[in-house]
Amino acid sequence: MNGFDVTRSPVATAPRQVAPSLTRFEQVCLGIAGLLVSGFLLVSCAQESETSVSVPRAVQSAFAEKYPGVSPTWHDQPYGYEGVFTQNGVEYEAEYSFTGQWLETEYEVSASQFPQVVRDRVQQDYPGYAITKYEIELTPQGTFYELEIQKGGDESEIYYDSQGNPSVNSNEDA
Repeated sequence: MNGFDVTRSPVATAPRQVAPSLTRFEQVCLGIAGLLVSGFLLVSCAQESETSVSVPRAVQSAFAEKYPGVSPTWHDQPYGYEGVFTQNGVEYEAEYSFTGQWLETEYEVSASQFPQVVRDRVQQDYPGYAITKYEIELTPQGTFYELEIQKGGDESEIYYDSQGNPSVNSNEDA
């Protein structure tokens, strides 16, 4: 022998700590809890980034002038900023350029709130399509009407002026 007593070494006599093994049920529960916590954190971060948009003072001032006393939730858009707010139970989306120019305000309505001439023109231009959404758009150029239509797998957004003439919306969200 080499003169060392292995049975008396601290390594040999130290108690070994064994982690308790988890049952399959406990492992699944821990996995689900981890997923729930991760999902909650992702949603919290997404909500925070949505409301923490840095909006220039010119945009905020233009909005406050048009809609005094209203506090919108701001969203970045390719054309500038969109302020979402609710008044009298109706959700509005007010759109502004990067420099604070008001572009439009839109809100969803029912078919009965659309001019008959617009509804007739849509049926003429898009026979067999179902109208799935009606929106009124107030712009510096006047009032326009946005519709979402669908037929089979084909979905489109279309625009008309108050006389039922096709129009173009240059501020559509990306």
